[in-house]
Amino acid sequence: MDTKVEDIYSIIKDYHCDEVDGSPISTESIVQWVNQFDTDDRDFILDELLHLLSQDIYVSKAKALELLSSFVQNLPSLLGYNDLSDCVKQTEFICVQKPQKSQCVLLELLDSIILEKCGFSLNAYSDNAKKNYIYIDDILASGGTFCNDIHNYVKTQNLLDKIKSKEIKFLSYFFCEHTWGSNNARYILKNKFNGDSVFLEPKLFPIFSDYKIENNIRAVNDKLNLVYPTKSKSTYDDYLANINSDRQAEKAYRVANQPSKEAFFRSSENRLKLEQIFLDKGIEIISKIADDDTKSKHRPLGKTYPSYKTFGTGTMFFTWRNVSNTCPIVFWWNVPGHGWIGLFPLKNRGIKI
Repeated sequence: MDTKVEDIYSIIKDYHCDEVDGSPISTESIVQWVNQFDTDDRDFILDELLHLLSQDIYVSKAKALELLSSFVQNLPSLLGYNDLSDCVKQTEFICVQKPQKSQCVLLELLDSIILEKCGFSLNAYSDNAKKNYIYIDDILASGGTFCNDIHNYVKTQNLLDKIKSKEIKFLSYFFCEHTWGSNNARYILKNKFNGDSVFLEPKLFPIFSDYKIENNIRAVNDKLNLVYPTKSKSTYDDYLANINSDRQAEKAYRVANQPSKEAFFRSSENRLKLEQIFLDKGIEIISKIADDDTKSKHRPLGKTYPSYKTFGTGTMFFTWRNVSNTCPIVFWWNVPGHGWIGLFPLKNRGIKI
């Protein structure tokens, strides 16, 4: 176990490295986390987690700077400029989230990159007329935050007609994007804007990402690189029965023969086993929430829309600054008295019992 723990630590060791009072990762905390699972499962969990982490599902701070730098380098070609400085001067990098959220942190990193490449900060030309608008965040999962942010910003800035007429360009960029989440977000935005189809058109409203979680069960040969369980235990139906909704119920379970070729877990058998372990433990954790209203807002495999009759989003993607609460709950749940300590404790995101 020691070697596996050291290898995992070498990948995720900078988690919360920027937090003065955060909860940094250590080899001891990794052991503490895995020891909460059944004894016979611990080595297997470490093996499988190490395999998954080797597929770039953890973005360190150094990797984030690398990805953002590459994105900045490509901006002129994406927006039709010959010079990066001219491009940045006419671009609004949207900041609508609270200071402790990912967007603000990423914009700070982006500012340092622009300063190095262009010799001025992002806000140096804030009074310039803008022809481009860019929304940046770490992950687009269920799409709720993204939809609310875009709807509010486009509406308050009166940008809809300008996007439709191509007077301005509006693009979004994420480290990680759920394909089902981004497609769903486009339709939600369409409905929020009274059926306007501009958000369904990738050329008018492009969404870029470095890593895609392929989770559309109706697509051909989607990778399904997430935690997405099959209907393998009767207790799973019992859990779903207590969710007071029928929305998306048909998507609760992965079909046993999907994906057609396993390319994320070490084998289809390993996928099935790890999904069961995480789901079983997640259901156990959820059962300890005393308040029914709070319980209804959580899922064993990570947050999703409360109205969905599913086990959760199942995101397997992490960054150095925080993990999405759409990840399986075993990775981040930390409530005193619940007897569970997450591998990636959350910062600036409350968890009520």
